[in-house]
Amino acid sequence: MQDLHLEYIKKTLQLFKSYGIKSVTMDDVSRELGISKRTLYAYFTDKSDLVEQVLRQEFEEKACLLKKSMEDKADALQELFEYYKVQIKLLSSQKPNFIYDLKKYYPSLFDKFNLHKKEKIIESVMANLKRGKKEGLYRKDMDENIITKLHIARIESFRNSSLFSFEELISPVFFAEAFKYHVYAIASKKGREIIEKNIDKLIENA
Repeated sequence: MQDLHLEYIKKTLQLFKSYGIKSVTMDDVSRELGISKRTLYAYFTDKSDLVEQVLRQEFEEKACLLKKSMEDKADALQELFEYYKVQIKLLSSQKPNFIYDLKKYYPSLFDKFNLHKKEKIIESVMANLKRGKKEGLYRKDMDENIITKLHIARIESFRNSSLFSFEELISPVFFAEAFKYHVYAIASKKGREIIEKNIDKLIENA
């Protein structure tokens, strides 16, 4: 039962991403899933509930992906690199029509999950900065609270600015510059020496 529920959520997510949330009706969902509307409503009370469950599942999957990618890394610099790599990967998988419909027709859900996402990012960034300082790879005079907020503000500005096209945001060139922009600003002398030796190799394998 639980596996079937999850399968319905994942298939609905693909439907929403392909056609947008607004244009997909509960009739469309039931046809795509191959079940009756009565069965569909046994799992989801209405479309808002369906959208919320889809968003929750996607949020959990992305959070798990980010956490797994950063596990068992040798040091804070490698951890940070993996963080950036996953963020670009997640950004490239976004569908503009899905985000647009979510913001316009389900603003409270959009705000709710945006807040959860921001909290997770703050937690990850803060933990990495503290680890880097402890390892001597990041500046000891760095204020991790301010740097974390600057980092979040920068990410949000990317999404809301017309300066970069979507294609630019997911390009290897953008990845390289965004990574270097952040890491060189926070690295200690020891950290910079490690970066200089490995930066080209790291970016090449991104």
